Amino acid sequence: MRQSLITLTLLAAATSAPAPVTAAGQEPGGGACVVAKQRGDSVAIEWATGEDSVSDAIDKAKQALGERGYEYAFPQGNSPLPHGWLVVVETEYRTFTGKMRTRYGCGFSDQSEADAVDQALNDLQAYALDWKPRYGYEVIERKRY
Repeated sequence: MRQSLITLTLLAAATSAPAPVTAAGQEPGGGACVVAKQRGDSVAIEWATGEDSVSDAIDKAKQALGERGYEYAFPQGNSPLPHGWLVVVETEYRTFTGKMRTRYGCGFSDQSEADAVDQALNDLQAYALDWKPRYGYEVIERKRY
């Protein structure tokens, strides 16, 4: 009898387990930005939010770039946040050697849109070491997901 009671208790716990949560206590989720590159320049960006995981978001964004004909695509910014703000920035500038460059930054925040902009600018600087804030940037996407 005791063995049956333990088995039923374990079975009930296994079938009524709550949804998995992240270390921060949030539901799992994911968002990501993927950048297409060609000859050292960023030529396109895609993003995905609200996916089951970061890897699912990366796959979805890569697939979208592939459908647009881009062969070389690399994950850039990502977040495990199930909900928050996404901001994508773009900049065009001339390097010290005179080459024109296009670069993107992608930021996620569960706090505010302004925080997501800061994260996008940090991401931009991390992937474009020669970019300076005085070159300027344009917000090409801002959304709450």
